Amino acid sequence: MKLTKLLTGFLACAAVSAFAAGAATATPKKVGPVSYYGALHTSGNKIVGAKNNQQAMLRGVSLFWSDATGDSYYNPTVISWVVDNFKIDVFRYAMGIEYYDSDGGTKNKVDAGSSYKENPSGQLSMIDRMVQAAIENDVYIIIDWHSHRAHQETSLAKEFFKTVSEKYKDVPNVIYEIYNEPVNGSGGDWGAVKSYASTICPAIRANTQNLIIVGTPNWSQHPEQGARDPISSTNIAYVLHFYAATHSQGSYGGNVTSALSAGYPVFISEWGTTNADGNGDPNSSATSAWTSFMDQNNIPNCNWSLRQQTSHVDEKSEKSAIFAGNKALVTAADLDAATLTTSGNIVKSYLTKNARAWADSLVKGKSGSCSFKATTAKQTEGKISGVLKSGCTYTSSNEKVVSISGSDLVINDYGFSILTGNDGSQSVVTITQVAGQTIPNLENVTCSFSGTCKSGTTTGRTLDFDGDGTNDYILTMDDKTSEGSKFTITSLDPTIVDVSKTTCSNKNCSNTQKNEKVWMLHFKNFGKAKVVATAAAIPGFRAMQDTFEIEYKKGDARISNSFKNQKVAIGAVATEGLPDATLTGKAPITYTYNGKPTSEYITKQGTGFVAGASNAIIVVTAKAPETDTYAELNRKITIIIGDSASAVNMQEYQEFINPSIAIKPVRKVANSLQASMNGSMLHFTTKNTGLVKVDIYDALGASVKQMSDVYGKGNHAIDLKGLPNGSYTLIVRQGSQKASIRWTNK
Repeated sequence: MKLTKLLTGFLACAAVSAFAAGAATATPKKVGPVSYYGALHTSGNKIVGAKNNQQAMLRGVSLFWSDATGDSYYNPTVISWVVDNFKIDVFRYAMGIEYYDSDGGTKNKVDAGSSYKENPSGQLSMIDRMVQAAIENDVYIIIDWHSHRAHQETSLAKEFFKTVSEKYKDVPNVIYEIYNEPVNGSGGDWGAVKSYASTICPAIRANTQNLIIVGTPNWSQHPEQGARDPISSTNIAYVLHFYAATHSQGSYGGNVTSALSAGYPVFISEWGTTNADGNGDPNSSATSAWTSFMDQNNIPNCNWSLRQQTSHVDEKSEKSAIFAGNKALVTAADLDAATLTTSGNIVKSYLTKNARAWADSLVKGKSGSCSFKATTAKQTEGKISGVLKSGCTYTSSNEKVVSISGSDLVINDYGFSILTGNDGSQSVVTITQVAGQTIPNLENVTCSFSGTCKSGTTTGRTLDFDGDGTNDYILTMDDKTSEGSKFTITSLDPTIVDVSKTTCSNKNCSNTQKNEKVWMLHFKNFGKAKVVATAAAIPGFRAMQDTFEIEYKKGDARISNSFKNQKVAIGAVATEGLPDATLTGKAPITYTYNGKPTSEYITKQGTGFVAGASNAIIVVTAKAPETDTYAELNRKITIIIGDSASAVNMQEYQEFINPSIAIKPVRKVANSLQASMNGSMLHFTTKNTGLVKVDIYDALGASVKQMSDVYGKGNHAIDLKGLPNGSYTLIVRQGSQKASIRWTNK
């Protein structure tokens, strides 16, 4: 989305090892579009299902950025709720990479805990949980590289898509969106996007033929550019994004039509009812024009975005959000009680009025005297009577869910089963899950010696609460689940973590906890342990018999804040910046400079350094060994000496940050095209005779003017005074040469 995000935060989930058990063992629990269509492919300008070759029309929602504002909704409970209540067919995982900047810049970094660049294991773990949720709800998931500068992240993206496509190669639910919104500000014209895709697509195709969708210039508004110069790969669709109050269907729908007419499919992976920045009142009539257009052309689409209107992180508001208020919604009860925004009501109406009976579709054409209407029951009902036809015998496709006893269907678990009669007819029985019970703060949780605990939905502190000198984690003072049933908790690994109701006696206890009995986790050693919680069933809630994984890790090694990115003058002397030991554990620190033990451009002196006599760029890596209570340290900063553009060690620096450069010789090509603005006059200089193209885009990325002509070698000028006042981006091209200019016409 074209809003420069200023949000920071952390992943609410624990950074467990990537691809923990989850998606690998998941099975569908209800009938949805994936059981009907199978994996998605392309056929001409259509997206079709591999199972039946029928055109797939999907409608759904995009999650917000996978940061502290959005990650509450990256939650299986939320996904299941929105499938049931909004009838979505697809949802989008908008993975933050490194920067928010919608112009493709590097000013606003995604917080390290939430970015794929800094925390890949956290994102990969969350992806696995979301793929599992997609499988269990039988809907599609778009794994979206949510970046405005992906072509400058090619190596990182290639490794990511290679990893996930291998992991999910046999999962029909997964769609790969390899570039969110290219922008000219980062050089993201179609040539750059196609070059990037030509690296990423083969990495995916080595593992799977699942659908790949590709963002287009500028902010994914030009799928026709992809159709004019298509990517050489199978099963590719081109992306359009729109925000109805900014981008009218009359102005931008033609870009979709052009791509379809050229024989290439389009996927609208992000659309909103508001202005392009997510704010402004929703435009219902403009939205209606777009939804009618999408439906008439069978264009799959996702609405932005599934979140609450006001961020609980920084209190910023976004009217394109589906839910009102400022509370992050993580439970079914919260979602049931939530109020929709104006946009949310529009979106829900669009999605629900187009809901399809997937169970009926799955067995369409397989009716007979033994078939019966699709049936739904709750997992706590025990059995279903009066459904099976007299004189018929049946087999169940999934006896773990439903088995047959005489004339009754016996309910064994939630999920679905296809009942096949002796006449060959088929019927679907779906058993819905009954809400489970919860114990406050008891989830899969990772705690550290540093004093923090993180789980899927909460964060907390691990401190000494009972005065025995070791760390504890407080769960609750109650003896009943949040739903009202008395519970017990037992540790299966008491040598790592024990659990009991203990007097809270330390100064760390709150006023209400002080000298009261409180359920706590007591950490004994580092490692992973399991605890089992049990509670009897009560009306409306099934019995609790849940196992939770508790991990207690060594603390994070910390280094002085003086160890930071900085720019210094040639010959400067710094008294701090390279400390001798960590702040935690006092472990000795060793340093390398662009990967080398010493450098002629910087010298450590005491706890500081002396800059050399040349312009240089140095990546300083600090390492400290693991201690009894703290993990090893491995941190990097960049120190610029003098003018980075004139760095004498540029090759050394580039080879260190991108080792492949040292392997592949790089041929430098001088850019022979020079361009500049003087008032309303565009001046450019060419060194060869040839066709020159000029593309002009407004501040929203819409193309406002295109010109081309053959120019000879020399200086040239074009008067652009006819354009309205405003900010523009000009792209001047001749052959492989290109110049980009920002211009404000006053």
